[in-house]
Amino acid sequence: MVTPVSRTPAETVDALRDVVTCDVVGPDDPSYDMLRRGWNADIDRRPAAIVRCASAQDVSAALGWCVARRVPITVRGGGHNLAGTAVADDAVLIDTGLLRQVDLDPDTGRVVVGAGCRWGDVDRVGAEYDRAVPAGVVSHTGVAGLTLGGGVGYLTRMFGASVDYVDEIEVVVADGRILAVSRDEHADLFWALRGAGHNFGIATKFTFRTVPLPGVVTIRQVFYGAGDRAEVLRLFREWGPDAPGNVGTYIRLLRAPEYWSQLPAGHRGQPVLSLATICYGDPADEPAITAPMFAVGTPIYHNVRTVPHVTLQHATDDEFRYGVAHYWKHSAVERLDDDAIDLILRNCDAYPGASLNASANIAHQLLCPFEIIAGTRNPRPRPDDSTSGIESLFSANIGADWLYPAQKAPLVEWARRFDKELEPYRNGTYINFTSVAGNDEMARNVYGDKYDRLAEIKHEYDPDNVFSRGLVDLAENEDSPWLNA
Repeated sequence: MVTPVSRTPAETVDALRDVVTCDVVGPDDPSYDMLRRGWNADIDRRPAAIVRCASAQDVSAALGWCVARRVPITVRGGGHNLAGTAVADDAVLIDTGLLRQVDLDPDTGRVVVGAGCRWGDVDRVGAEYDRAVPAGVVSHTGVAGLTLGGGVGYLTRMFGASVDYVDEIEVVVADGRILAVSRDEHADLFWALRGAGHNFGIATKFTFRTVPLPGVVTIRQVFYGAGDRAEVLRLFREWGPDAPGNVGTYIRLLRAPEYWSQLPAGHRGQPVLSLATICYGDPADEPAITAPMFAVGTPIYHNVRTVPHVTLQHATDDEFRYGVAHYWKHSAVERLDDDAIDLILRNCDAYPGASLNASANIAHQLLCPFEIIAGTRNPRPRPDDSTSGIESLFSANIGADWLYPAQKAPLVEWARRFDKELEPYRNGTYINFTSVAGNDEMARNVYGDKYDRLAEIKHEYDPDNVFSRGLVDLAENEDSPWLNA
């Protein structure tokens, strides 16, 4: 075993420049502070070096150098991870963000996507051929991170998750090999990467199947006052999961900003409920399809807009913009009884933060403390991938968001308390929406009966736990030098 050698960041940068063909950025470089930042502004860490890989070979070379010297690494694709696992103090950040190629074959409908791509890169190319990969709701989310955790979005109820459309993943594993992983080659690793993929290697390229776009999208958004919220939620729990597959139903609970002049004066600065349906297909059919969901309550604001899918995918980019700090919790909810509705409303009304404004081109949007999305009544089992928490009756997101560090403590405390109260209704967690990088216990809780198989695959491909800074720790070797490197 190689004994670790203490190096200054400058020495690490110089050594890495000798083994890769790409740019290596260190703390003394002008671009360092910009490149070390991720999407979640709460994460502020200083890596020893940032390797801006231009190929899978660069990834392999940088990884091999670090493994040989037991230098800790982190991996970044789009940098959107809530827990900030892409960046660690004094580690080498292997950055695939420059791998931005997108090649769609219109004859086969398959698209080859570099691991540094954002979903907007893929959506814009797909729109030229009226095709898409079901994925996400924000265009600057990274393809790699979203897919490796499962990948849900506006098209999920109709077509499924992003992992359902992956045919092949090019991945660099701990010993430096560049593998093309599929159902036929390294099938166990392919299974593990699709859902728990942050723990097994560095993805450099994906091949997806695409789906034909099912027409334009009609978004209907209605706001209700505080007194109607419980009644609307009760209707939502009955109608939302049984809605047609081309319809998604979203409820947000928030306090309306004082300046929202589109609302009646009596509701400004007060708790409100936003109900939105996202309906693909002929706009002429939408009113009859979605009308049952708007059958109760008295609307205080009503907006309807029809846009192409690619526009919808960009519509909340500003809402989820860079520079805002976040602490989120997610629950796959299987029971939304009256007691659950009461505790949700009580916690939302106790939110200690402010409504953060954002522009949008489909409806008025802003970051809010709670969103619940209708899933399906009879989710299908998912034995063919390692996902967890993406198939549920309802998907509930608790969100604490702030601009200034002094606001953090009460917001995080609120989110944790709310999450604990919601625990009796939880049946899983979607790993992409967690703000905490977990340990072995968390991995067991998240992946359940899939955990043992994941741990076996981890031992085969990464026995020394080189990739110890994924979202959860699947390594059973507690004596690994990597765990505390």
